[in-house]
Amino acid sequence: MLNLSKFLEDITQHFENEYPREGCGVIGISKGKSFWIPCKNIAKNEEDFIFDSKEYLTIKRKYDIIAIIHSHPDAPCQPSARDINNCNALGIPYYIFSYPNMDLYELLPGKIFNPLIGRRYEFGVSDCFEAARDWYKEAGIKLPKREPFEDDWWLKGLDYFTEDYINSWGFAKVTEPRKGDLLIFSVDSAVGNHCGVYLVNDIFFHHAQKRLSCRENLYPFWIKYLTSIYRYEA
Repeated sequence: MLNLSKFLEDITQHFENEYPREGCGVIGISKGKSFWIPCKNIAKNEEDFIFDSKEYLTIKRKYDIIAIIHSHPDAPCQPSARDINNCNALGIPYYIFSYPNMDLYELLPGKIFNPLIGRRYEFGVSDCFEAARDWYKEAGIKLPKREPFEDDWWLKGLDYFTEDYINSWGFAKVTEPRKGDLLIFSVDSAVGNHCGVYLVNDIFFHHAQKRLSCRENLYPFWIKYLTSIYRYEA
């Protein structure tokens, strides 16, 4: 379940401001950090919520939306049939609060939900290598299981992102990126110590230390550390 504790005060205040109407908003990811974004409810009745589509699309241009939040004023937090249908249609989890009790119900979509965005970092479990492996898995490309990597290997004279090693995965070095290419970064290091997957228009997917997995622009920060690009050719 998504940890909403750091947003709870602001979410509660938004629900109070909207009462007796349902309050709504989203949790978005930008540059590896999560944000609570309150939204306008344009539903005509008090027992429903509808996003303003223009506002929602504006938010989507800035954030990856990983959760829909809304309240059930003076009612239990159990989902309605409409909640279930909309959750399935969007493919995004719903977090439903009763108000004012603030009991919480997590509603997951009935179809496959893409969990790549918004993961918490844990080396060896949920890190840059595992994020890349899972991205390629969804694209139908199976990368080998990780070796017993040591954390902070680049500080110990080790190099896990050598060209020979990446070649063994079925990748070959290229000079210009296109969608699906593996990016290797050397962040304040003489060897590669971070990886990501190129998407489009200078956007790439990755999972950096102490951050949530996300899509991010290569410019102006990450491009300084990009050292090699590999394309799957197996």
